[in-house]
Amino acid sequence: MSFGVALGGGGAKGLAHIGVLEVLEEYDIKPRYVAGTSIGALVGALYCSQGSATGLQERARQMIASEEFKDLELDKFYTSAENIFERFRNELFEKFYLGSLLFKKSHSKYDATKKIYYDMFGTTSFEDCEINFACNALDIQSGEEIVFKHGLLADAVWASCAIPGIFPPFVQEQRIFVDGGVIDNIPVGPVRSIGADNVVAIYLSKRPNYDGMPNTGFQINQRSYSFMKYHLDQRILALADLVIQPNVTEFHWADFSSVDVLIERGRQAAIHSIDTIKSINTRRYRLKKVFRALFS
Repeated sequence: MSFGVALGGGGAKGLAHIGVLEVLEEYDIKPRYVAGTSIGALVGALYCSQGSATGLQERARQMIASEEFKDLELDKFYTSAENIFERFRNELFEKFYLGSLLFKKSHSKYDATKKIYYDMFGTTSFEDCEINFACNALDIQSGEEIVFKHGLLADAVWASCAIPGIFPPFVQEQRIFVDGGVIDNIPVGPVRSIGADNVVAIYLSKRPNYDGMPNTGFQINQRSYSFMKYHLDQRILALADLVIQPNVTEFHWADFSSVDVLIERGRQAAIHSIDTIKSINTRRYRLKKVFRALFS
């Protein structure tokens, strides 16, 4: 059986994936297959194209510090400022930016979005990867989940990361692709589709927790959607052999300033699970799994 890793979506929280991959490498555990969704697609593509976790932290820092990344203007959704007026401004923007989408496709500009992916991956293709890689996106024409396994990494990662309303969709021929997390936020199925039998899933969320009575239809809708997404995630996670859940839920999806802490949270979660990860790569586990499948 072959070992695979499914890197889930979660915006900036996905920087924790780097810490998980570093720990696997330090313990000489190398997956043969990796699939990513959204930020997981970005980290996974970088990891698989170079075949190692070495340098991933530096690549992440370079991306976050780049003018191209600043041009995406994600800082409008989040601030760590102490100033109450600055925090209010960002909260107000996050609540009401949807109104602006009546007049444009996305918050981030098309040219800035395209440039950041092509600067990162250039003409590197899936076929150039040292580790088998796949990522997913939703085709909003057909409603299908599309698993990318061939072609340019830049195009596929853009498609998988295209959060609706935040980033422009990736368009190819008659297909319009948006973030894979809309339909399948933890790519257990996609990583199995390229050959993985035993799958470790990295999950960046948790069960929603609310206090008090919702006062508006918007709040009711928001809570309903978050629970719908959570329960869908649980059904996907049930298909994995192991779920690693870094403690990152306190972070905002756009808080890319916390790169060091997020990576460390990923490392801690992986170290905590390392004995289990080792066990699912043993011959004994593989045989038990075969017998369970035969007699279930």
